[in-house]
Amino acid sequence: MMAQELPHIFTVSSLTREIREHLETHFPLVWVSGEVSNLRQPLSGHFYFTLKDAAAQLRAVLFKGNHQHLRYKPEEGGQVLCRGRVTVYEPRGEYQLVVDYLEPLGLGALAQAFEALKQRLQAEGLFEERHKKPLPYLPRRLALVTSPTGAVVRDFLRLQKQRFPGLEVLIYPVKVQGVEAAGEIAQALDDLARYPGLDVIVLARGGGSLEDLWPFNEESLARAIHRCPIPVVSAVGHEVDFTIADFVADVRAPTPSAAVELVMPERAELCRRLELLSASLSRGCRRRLQEARRQAHLLSRRLPDLRQRLQVERLRIDERAEILIRRLRRHLASQSQRVHLFHSRLFLLSPRRAVTAAQQCLEQHNQRLFLSWHRRAQEIRRHLDYCRSHLQQLNPQAILARGYAVATRLPEGTVIRDALTVPPDTPVRVRVARGCLDCQVKEVSAKQ
Repeated sequence: MMAQELPHIFTVSSLTREIREHLETHFPLVWVSGEVSNLRQPLSGHFYFTLKDAAAQLRAVLFKGNHQHLRYKPEEGGQVLCRGRVTVYEPRGEYQLVVDYLEPLGLGALAQAFEALKQRLQAEGLFEERHKKPLPYLPRRLALVTSPTGAVVRDFLRLQKQRFPGLEVLIYPVKVQGVEAAGEIAQALDDLARYPGLDVIVLARGGGSLEDLWPFNEESLARAIHRCPIPVVSAVGHEVDFTIADFVADVRAPTPSAAVELVMPERAELCRRLELLSASLSRGCRRRLQEARRQAHLLSRRLPDLRQRLQVERLRIDERAEILIRRLRRHLASQSQRVHLFHSRLFLLSPRRAVTAAQQCLEQHNQRLFLSWHRRAQEIRRHLDYCRSHLQQLNPQAILARGYAVATRLPEGTVIRDALTVPPDTPVRVRVARGCLDCQVKEVSAKQ
């Protein structure tokens, strides 16, 4: 009776496990709103925080694998909306919310991420006018970075052929929507920056929602536009659509079609303006020429008779030329005498005799040196011959050639100097002048 009346006794672990299973069964997926507090992110990369309101609080965790794809990250004091499942952390007996999605309350996550990145890049100065590069008036080569399958390419090329058919257009195909789009567009800008002769780059995409245009709001693409040395035109979406790329680019076009009008003039309009300028220039040149002729005619009447003055100047020049020639001849004669005098003195002081004596002495020493080295070389040669013959006599191979042999014990290879130290049936190797003989000892004798 006593055993039957005792209640069921739980252990702490079993009770906690029952509670966890009950919570996970009745709250498989819940949405919770609240204020983020006690936010921390250890080395593991997970976010641990507390959701609270005026009356209660709830522990929450956002694992690294879940928040890597989120554009909004939790911030201390931020009002957020979380989706997750309720569970119990058994080691501490605390229930918590395991979050798999999180977004800020009020403003959407994409819009808030857009504003946060815009403010940060603006604070760094990426939007300032001093970084904007002017577009060339008449580009020769243009690059269009867009999707090759969209209508943007067809419309752009159609308008380009209407406005300026001679312009070279390079199509760089990229994705303009999706996770990989921003990386491909940034890589395209880096590649085109090294392309020779490129004058303008146009980033083009049709309209869409904020999610569709989000690749043009990525920080990596914004920094790629900022470091590109070639002017970049952003033609993304419709006129009411604004992206981070629009603020960083050198020029923003409301639409891809408007980008054609911004980057290239209309050829027919250019030809018409050239004709007008040419006609105006011709008229101006004719007026200037007529005025110059009239001024020249008036000035010619005021000028004196230059032919008479020219004759007088010619006579004066001839007279001065004769005087200069006489002075020059006297000067040359005086200099010739001085040169002759100096030549005579140099001949007397010439070191040629001393040089001749030094050459003779040098030749004598050279001959003595040659004879001395010749004798020394003969002595060295005789000594080398003596050493060569002596080494030949001491060469073991020469001794073997005279009929001798060297016996070594196998397998050690030690030289046998005493026959009594080798027992019968021992393998030996006998080296002669040409080759070796592998033998086996049959009998050992002490006879010489």
